[in-house]
Amino acid sequence: MAHRLAIDVGSSGVKVYAGGLADAELHFEQIARMDNGTRWQDGRHVWDVETLTDQLREEIERAADGYDTVASVGIDATALDFGLLADGELLRNPYFYRDPSLWTATDAVTDRCSARESFHLTGYNGPPGPLYYQLQEAPDTFVDADTLVPLPGLLSHQLGGEAATETSYAMTLRLLDIRTRDWADDLIKAIEFPRDLLQDPVAPGTTVGSVTGVAGEPDIVLPASHDTASAVGALPLTAENNVFLCTGSWFIPGLELPEPTVTDEAFDAGGSNEVGVEGTVRFMRNLPGFSLLEHCRDRWRETDAPHEYELLLKRVAELPVDGPIVDIRDDIFVEAQFEGDVAERVRDYCKRTDQEPPEDEFEMTRCLLVSLAVGSAIVIDQLTDLANETVDRVHLGGGGVRNELFCSMFASAVGKPVKAGPTEATALGNILYQLRSGGEIPDFETGRQLVTDRFSLTTYEPQNESTWAALRERVRILDR
Repeated sequence: MAHRLAIDVGSSGVKVYAGGLADAELHFEQIARMDNGTRWQDGRHVWDVETLTDQLREEIERAADGYDTVASVGIDATALDFGLLADGELLRNPYFYRDPSLWTATDAVTDRCSARESFHLTGYNGPPGPLYYQLQEAPDTFVDADTLVPLPGLLSHQLGGEAATETSYAMTLRLLDIRTRDWADDLIKAIEFPRDLLQDPVAPGTTVGSVTGVAGEPDIVLPASHDTASAVGALPLTAENNVFLCTGSWFIPGLELPEPTVTDEAFDAGGSNEVGVEGTVRFMRNLPGFSLLEHCRDRWRETDAPHEYELLLKRVAELPVDGPIVDIRDDIFVEAQFEGDVAERVRDYCKRTDQEPPEDEFEMTRCLLVSLAVGSAIVIDQLTDLANETVDRVHLGGGGVRNELFCSMFASAVGKPVKAGPTEATALGNILYQLRSGGEIPDFETGRQLVTDRFSLTTYEPQNESTWAALRERVRILDR
């Protein structure tokens, strides 16, 4: 079997997987995990590219020694980050998007092109982010560069490939035209970004070289290199059942559609569009996810309070569903992804909205899980209405698949059956792109069926519908 390696570079760590096809069956396993190589340098949170590249090369070498054949390697990553090259050499370590200061770019750049105008061009909806910050606060960093390379393309380049920009990741830089899949030149001119740094975007599945210095020199294939794009690629979506929820540090509810949705109403609802599988578009919204609970658990661990996941979930399952609830769409919880005391923010929000705050770690966990379920369900309602679509069931992928309590809560909150799985959707999607590039599968319909055949998907049915409908209405009232 020709093995394909999927490297998933996340905001909290890196995982490496091996997969491939043998006798028309998909084989898949995790083979390594490591730190993501971010650190503080000169007052900024950055990617330590040299260290991370060395670690990745070691894992690829280990896989090449352990398997008969490693045919290709693909890297996906968390969104937004990029490096700057001069004559093929990295000028400095790239900023890491979790540095809170990178989200302060406002008037100096965005006054030249409003967020609404940008949305109509790019389909992307969200705060300005690292590229806009760098353009506003550190424009000198671009002066010596001749090429901008998104993080997955940069790591691929460091391993031996050509520097390249893949379309799904390019979308997250907020400079790509969602209709043409090419750079939005009017926007780029308006914000005075140096256009000559941008390469022509390439489609996912493009081979950009090989891993040098490793036995067999496996091909480097760019998958859908934005991790969410690869994750959705592995979910068993169809034209008739196209609604999903990707779960992890962030939650991404959305739909897979043939065309973008770039109306004013979509912008006002926080909807965003990104390039999807084989010409489709993911119409979605980014929401705070399990990192809210993880931040709380980190604090509880420091004070020897109950923090073990199994204990928290066991006790939450014994609590009534009804209780204090927060609107996870509120900016204070989006900001909590980067800094601040999440539990304190929940308590402050509850007091501000005339609710009794959670009294202990178990009630706080219940509040967060219920709020995540209800908030995601409300957004799915909004997006499907805006896209004139209907919901028969929702496909849930990512880390939340392991949390049966949450899956059950979400099915009840959304009021539709939820099909949960696979857990490692991002890596599976990455491998499917490599298989497609290598001619081992003809299309993603075939690839998604291979995933469905390989992994057991669990269906959760809605329960206590009147209780959950009341919770949804409470959050809608909070939002007014």
